[in-house]
Amino acid sequence: MGEARYWTFQRTEEIAALSLDQERTRQKTQETRKRSAAERSPAVRGPRHAPVPNSNRPSWLLKSPRQLQFVFFDLETTGGNPSNSEVIEIAAIKEQDGKEIGRFQTLVNPRRHIPRPVREITGIDQSMVRDAPVIEDVVDDLLAFLGDSVLVSHGVLNDFSFIAHYARALRAKELANFYVCTHLLVSNYLPNIPVKSLSGVANYFGLPVGNAHRAMADAEMTRDVFWEINKVCEKNGFKSVEDLLKIQADNQTLSRLGPGLLSHHVEKAPATPGLLYLFNSSREVTYLSATSNIRRSLMNVTELSDERDFNRLLVDVTDFKFERSAHFLAALLQEKKELRKLELSVDPRKFEGRADNTAQILIPDDLLEYWENHPSTIPYPRPYATEVVRNSGFLLYSAEQEVETDSGSSRAGLPEHERNQYVYAHLASAARESLKVPIRKTRRIVNAVKNPKYKLNRSADSKRLPVHMGHLITGTGWFFGPLDQPKVVRKRLEELITLWPYHDPNLAMADRAELLTHLLSVVFGQYDKEIERLIVSKNSIGNIFNPIARRRISQKIDLIKALRAEGYAFPASVFPKTGLAVLTNTDTKELDVAVVIRGIIRQQLKLPVEEADKLRSSRFFTRLMLPFNDELKGADQCIDFTDDICNDLELFAHWLSRRKGEGEWVDFDALAPLYKPHVSE
Repeated sequence: MGEARYWTFQRTEEIAALSLDQERTRQKTQETRKRSAAERSPAVRGPRHAPVPNSNRPSWLLKSPRQLQFVFFDLETTGGNPSNSEVIEIAAIKEQDGKEIGRFQTLVNPRRHIPRPVREITGIDQSMVRDAPVIEDVVDDLLAFLGDSVLVSHGVLNDFSFIAHYARALRAKELANFYVCTHLLVSNYLPNIPVKSLSGVANYFGLPVGNAHRAMADAEMTRDVFWEINKVCEKNGFKSVEDLLKIQADNQTLSRLGPGLLSHHVEKAPATPGLLYLFNSSREVTYLSATSNIRRSLMNVTELSDERDFNRLLVDVTDFKFERSAHFLAALLQEKKELRKLELSVDPRKFEGRADNTAQILIPDDLLEYWENHPSTIPYPRPYATEVVRNSGFLLYSAEQEVETDSGSSRAGLPEHERNQYVYAHLASAARESLKVPIRKTRRIVNAVKNPKYKLNRSADSKRLPVHMGHLITGTGWFFGPLDQPKVVRKRLEELITLWPYHDPNLAMADRAELLTHLLSVVFGQYDKEIERLIVSKNSIGNIFNPIARRRISQKIDLIKALRAEGYAFPASVFPKTGLAVLTNTDTKELDVAVVIRGIIRQQLKLPVEEADKLRSSRFFTRLMLPFNDELKGADQCIDFTDDICNDLELFAHWLSRRKGEGEWVDFDALAPLYKPHVSE
């Protein structure tokens, strides 16, 4: 290393006959021919049976790492930002087909002082780089050595940014190489490794740890660590470079790969309601969603979004299938059934924010227990146990029941580890059998980072606030939605909670029950009823000679009057609905009638169009609603929020807010004169 140029550039004769550039050109020519042939063939519509390749990706990504050219490299720098830091050492090892074919190593004069922490970590001091070449003299040889290879480093985003910065600033070139980060692979796929530094991972695999924090020693360690990680990946079905990049899943890599479906793949899809399935190359379901416009929804998945978790899913998609529905509500009901069979890493209900405009007022467990023991303390109806009604027409089932479906028995009773084992495509039986594929690769790719952001969890937190906005959680309380101004509602509820903190465990239970009663009276607009109750209490024998209690009650009355003047009551439109949803089914020339009881679709039946007048018949309507007689009450009755009830409430609220003229919604109040449960006709 005593010469003026401190670098070595070694080559061997083991390079394959075809260079990487030649191989890519050959693959590109083959893809062009295949694409031309495909364009001449008839367009495939509906469910597909062969994956749709993403023609934007180089085909060599599908090869094993052992079949390609890799460069394992490491940089030592004076800092972490290429705009104000410099490189002081570069080392790289090139391998072709798993065999070493060259090395590149040099110290670099940073033309600045090396900070003391860097000197202590690397052992590189000023005297060692004084006669070394500057980066301008090194960059051409470095870029030539890298070529089109796949670059590998531990923490590659930082090292790659330095090389890309010099290529752009000194040679006006964009570094287009794909890269693999061993740190991201370990973090995402092997998170149980205790120490994720380069030497920590090397120790985990039992590899020798050389002179850490010198470039060549770290490059050699990176190479050994990479091949150990690749062994683990291959054993679990991840055999291509593309698989590794999907596990790595940083934003730049996802952007380079692009979505698995392109716009020309989906342009023939119908613009009708239905259920949309997305598949990976192994025909595994990665996402499904009910949509009012299949084509528009498919177009949305041909572009990456702002959400990395969903982008990781889109990059792994290679095919789609759709099932047309008579209307959007039917698609939502079918989606509900399918979601009970599948365990998806991205729940469409959560990702699409369907319940962001809903609210809950929940009763703390201790106050609920007090209410059960002292029913008169809170003058509102207790929860009514929802029962499945067996009547003429199509039966909608609850989560606890097993009901036969078109594809065989429901799989709701399966333990969690067995869920999502098969794709139920609801096609002809032969086609359905061809789509029964175990869920393997995609689930591990998408679940590599355990991010609960788009997993729907309805478990209630013991430290929760009594006001909950967004997706419903289990518990007991009241439901409101869809809301036109959810932020305004949240602010008002929080103000009411501040005025009447019924959730405060430091208060006496009787006082908390009283505070909850005040709050609910305002929310339900029952101001006069509550004021009347307070006046009775004020003039009771217990308070008639107690001026302090009377003054406190007078203050409560004044406060409720002030809130009434400011319009704090919720509008009737946000309370759970009871009535009928009547939709035209053009496929069968029938009316689909859904009986909705307090925001939940409890029964669905089909009615021939020519018999539509039956809905105006007192006899028919009474017989239809009679099974729900005990539940036909006001919106002030609280709800026992089970997981299934939460799903149902959100489903109907979402349809109601997004139906856009689909069908007719008729409130029970409008049909109440037809309801005569005590009159026989």
